[in-house]
Amino acid sequence: MMSNRRRLFWFLLAACAAMALLILALMPAEKTLGQVIKIVYLHGALSRAGMLGFAAAGVFAGAYLIRPRPEFIRWAVALLISGLGFWIAHFLVSMPATRLTWGPWIAWGEPRVTMTLQIAAAGLIVLGVSALLKEPKFTAVAIALLALTIAIMAARTGVLRHPLDPIGTSPSASLRFIYLLLLLPIISAMFLIAWRLAARPLNVEMA
Repeated sequence: MMSNRRRLFWFLLAACAAMALLILALMPAEKTLGQVIKIVYLHGALSRAGMLGFAAAGVFAGAYLIRPRPEFIRWAVALLISGLGFWIAHFLVSMPATRLTWGPWIAWGEPRVTMTLQIAAAGLIVLGVSALLKEPKFTAVAIALLALTIAIMAARTGVLRHPLDPIGTSPSASLRFIYLLLLLPIISAMFLIAWRLAARPLNVEMA
């Protein structure tokens, strides 16, 4: 049964990756950015998947604090790990886009870049400390506070050159639609990885 579940996971993950690549391959170039728009769209989709993972992790952490069921804390940690992975991936993907559009690989003076690195560092710290302490209640509190902090940071952090929502405010309806299509396999992949992780024993559980 476990073997079948593993095969299903890899099949679905491969399907998500193939769908995302197909959408990126078929999407048209943009008038100003040309083919670079594909990297920008992938960067945006990974960012939203990461944010969604953080938010969902916070919800499960809060649910555990209200009703301490093992599956809640497993999902909270799994979603944090998966969301953090996609969040870091969005930063890495942003580097060639930044290089091709602005010149440097990393726009150090951009507030959203600083926010990205702060969130990544905070997520790694929460996971590391939780793994050391192996105390589910601490882990739930830490993840819930992290999710709340990330939401506040995302709402309050301004921009300099980086547009706040370049895709959502794009005048092209077709490009906005393509972006929504791209979100489906990217977000699905994030939840698939969390589902796989949640099925395994976690280091934050009591020994």
